[in-house]
Amino acid sequence: MRNLIRNILLFTTGQFKSVANGIHILNSHYIGRNDLSKEIFYDLLKELNKQVDFINIEDAVIAIKEKTHQNQKLVTFTFDDGFEECFTKIAPVLSDFNTNAAFFINPGFIDGDENYRKNFTENIVHVNKHPMTWKMIQELHQQGFVIGNHTFDHVRLVGLTEDQLQNQIVISKNRIEEQLQSSCEYFAWTYGRNSDIDKNALNHCLNSHKYVFGGDNYTKYFSFNDAIFNRRHIEGDWSLNHVKYFLSKTKKYQ
Repeated sequence: MRNLIRNILLFTTGQFKSVANGIHILNSHYIGRNDLSKEIFYDLLKELNKQVDFINIEDAVIAIKEKTHQNQKLVTFTFDDGFEECFTKIAPVLSDFNTNAAFFINPGFIDGDENYRKNFTENIVHVNKHPMTWKMIQELHQQGFVIGNHTFDHVRLVGLTEDQLQNQIVISKNRIEEQLQSSCEYFAWTYGRNSDIDKNALNHCLNSHKYVFGGDNYTKYFSFNDAIFNRRHIEGDWSLNHVKYFLSKTKKYQ
């Protein structure tokens, strides 16, 4: 009931909102928790595209760092966990709008056996979806999509040993690079809040990746002394008004 009331409030309020100037990094996981058609995501982007322009993720991070394009309404996309529908549904829709996304993946989910994947979907991400294959990921990379690191096993990066951090961050990055035959410069930590990563883990991420993403403070471009890009969570089956409500928040550097 609480979520229903919240959604009604956001939908109603969002009708009267307009997208604020700036570059908005959106973060999703799938079109919806159930197996929904790609047309739902297409319709959302079609309506959103009437109010904003879409920008590739590589161009977005550079523009944010250089403080350019601030008088435009721009949106870029990221997706976590590497579910199969990122390849079969989401990427084709993004291509229809001549834009890309960063897909942050967990190599353990891709490489895992049936028991591993069952535990991953039931106890970690809590949604019954299949992962992309390495072949799918390689094809996305060849199409111009960014493939990023999301830890090896989708773990919370707090209180881990040095060996655990090496495996979850560096070995994970190496596995992606081995499969793509290309560097992996993007990292997004799991769960996204600033409390979901500690200082030691953050240093490992920053030392091994060029761009690191979190999910707190979405009205501000950066967290952790301008080291981390902040994203705003949505999903592909949200209403346009719901999305507009959050995109109406003014973007700030401080």
